[in-house]
Amino acid sequence: MDTHTNITEPRKYHPAAHALHRQMVAVRRTMSAATVEESQAAARWAQAWYQLVQRKLEDLQHAPRYLH
Repeated sequence: MDTHTNITEPRKYHPAAHALHRQMVAVRRTMSAATVEESQAAARWAQAWYQLVQRKLEDLQHAPRYLH
């Protein structure tokens, strides 16, 4: 009996999608924080991820478009 599990490569998400996901996680942490300090720290992370998302989206907007 083969008990080996398949280990797959993690998906390669676009940097903007990854940053948006991390922002969502930080917002959830902000809303579910047990203390004010924890909420403030999570809110700072959410803001930082938000800024990164915006920067990545701007990069996408200015990227050259190729016709196939």
